[in-house]
Amino acid sequence: MISLESIKRQCRLELDDSTEDAYLQELLDDAIEAVEQRLNRKLYADQNAIDADPAATATALILPRSVRRAVLMLISDLYENRGATSVLMLNNNPLFDQMLNPWRVYPNGY
Repeated sequence: MISLESIKRQCRLELDDSTEDAYLQELLDDAIEAVEQRLNRKLYADQNAIDADPAATATALILPRSVRRAVLMLISDLYENRGATSVLMLNNNPLFDQMLNPWRVYPNGY
């Protein structure tokens, strides 16, 4: 859905260095899960992936560019801030919300 190359570019890592590939894949899986929970929708790479998933619902979403960018932003934030505590105070990024909110489904209609 999102390549390791794209993730490495977002995190400003060397493209030919594979030492953190497994960790980056974990971050991708975690970020996708977090965004899916936020949107109340399952994300898919393309229509074929939706068609192949018997559990796909009417709210299935082919990954839009803005949501893809939000996932990459979340991955880079997770990569840079690996601990639960920090000397710096982390703030919400309004751009992250702006990129996700148009795609969000509200289960109760609000």
